[in-house]
Amino acid sequence: MNRFILSFLLSIYSFTIIAQQKVPVKPRILISSDIGGTDPDDNQSFTHLFMYSELFNIEGLVSSPSFGDGNKEEILRMINLYEKDLPKLKKHQKGLLSPDYLRSVTKQGRHGAAPYIGYTTATEGSDWIIKCAKKESKEPLWVLVWGGLEDVAQALHDAPEIQSKIRIVWIGGPNKKWSANSYAYVVENFPNLWFIENNASYYGFFSNNNEPDSVKTTDYYDKYIASAGNLGKDFKNYYKGNVKMGDTPTLLYMMDGNPNDPTRESWGGSFEKMSHSPRVIFNDITSVKDTVAYCTITEFYLKGPL
Repeated sequence: MNRFILSFLLSIYSFTIIAQQKVPVKPRILISSDIGGTDPDDNQSFTHLFMYSELFNIEGLVSSPSFGDGNKEEILRMINLYEKDLPKLKKHQKGLLSPDYLRSVTKQGRHGAAPYIGYTTATEGSDWIIKCAKKESKEPLWVLVWGGLEDVAQALHDAPEIQSKIRIVWIGGPNKKWSANSYAYVVENFPNLWFIENNASYYGFFSNNNEPDSVKTTDYYDKYIASAGNLGKDFKNYYKGNVKMGDTPTLLYMMDGNPNDPTRESWGGSFEKMSHSPRVIFNDITSVKDTVAYCTITEFYLKGPL
């Protein structure tokens, strides 16, 4: 697999402020999100997406699982809030996408994790990924995965020819362990898939020092979001208004510079190419000499009594 692993997020950790660079071509994107599941950071990232919808050709909004089910209805609820704010938003920005269009590309994906084989039966969401990928276009379809890989894996299984037409930017981390079966299937069967596995940059948005899974308490909501329309009021419902937006790095990656070059410095991360997948199989009992990288899928094959 042509894989890029996060090296560092310059926009968060560097003391140098880097201006956004123009993206050469408005990208075609499809979002696969576990919105409505156990982690409401996807709601925050959807708000961010809608605020900048003029920057993308959004071809799909697919509800996919992670730890818990995502659901299409929650995407539609966010679109309804956006629709209420749109008259005011249009006064400040041209080209924002219409709510009716966004509803038309919203699809339900799989409920729950895939079985051990990594795929099962087609869903409305996986079929939509295939349909979008097969469109006649000189530009690839960027699939931004905010949850599990189940619908991506299903689409690749049902139409393996699309692997040359799509590019994956995935927020891994905890999503990786909840989607281990689909992840293993994709890695093993699609070695030439263009794939960014981002396991860390989102921590820079919200974590306290030395507490990577914590969410900082800040006054950002009160200063910049409070009372800012219906989406602004809704934002308070997630982490009491504290910013997490753990999936927003995928959007920032597509908004800054040339996304075809993952090694560049960008607001969404800078990545290094890896020749292998961070998935390790041990065929015996491990010792202190055995190590694995952060966010590695680790499997143990041990013989026991029949």
